Amino acid sequence: MNYNDFPQKDIFCIDMKCFYASCIAMLEGLDVLTDPIAIIGNFEQPGSIVLAASPVMKEKFNIKTGNRRYVHVFLGD
Repeated sequence: MNYNDFPQKDIFCIDMKCFYASCIAMLEGLDVLTDPIAIIGNFEQPGSIVLAASPVMKEKFNIKTGNRRYVHVFLGD
């Protein structure tokens, strides 16, 4: 296979680590690196899952993406 025959394109890659937590942090004026943030699919459903968690939430509270809401006690929104 001759790669010289393929079109040359620039590719931009983004690290999506805690992407949704970063979006909420920006909207709410929080710092994703210092504030504990967990994004939950549906806060009204105990079986809903954590869609994203900030690094602090993961380290201090052992909450990971994919955990069920009923496994942890969440205070506030």
